[in-house]
Amino acid sequence: MDRKELKERNVAARKNVADLLGDMFMGIYHLDYKALKRVDWSNDFHIKYIYYGDLATIDFDRLTILVVLAHDRMIRVSIQGVGPQRMKIIFHQREKRKGSMMERCPTIEDHIKEIREYYD
Repeated sequence: MDRKELKERNVAARKNVADLLGDMFMGIYHLDYKALKRVDWSNDFHIKYIYYGDLATIDFDRLTILVVLAHDRMIRVSIQGVGPQRMKIIFHQREKRKGSMMERCPTIEDHIKEIREYYD
């Protein structure tokens, strides 16, 4: 991949993350302005957003929304605690559905199937 292709991919990845955050919070204007201002959008490998609050699967289901949208958009998401009610959400854009663990992002349906097969 040459520099031009890498730059185009990274611009698309940043847009995908911004769109995911906007969808997750029902508009990017609902995100904490100060936290959004601290995001380093220029990083070529990942984007970090510090989130204040909680994430849940049901009732205020932002965690479920995050997981579903991330799989739909082929974005790997990791969450790290950084303080009381503060989480660092790290986004890595993936390029394909199949491949090694480091390069793929399966559909949510495929991933659910893998997890259920493992635990059955």
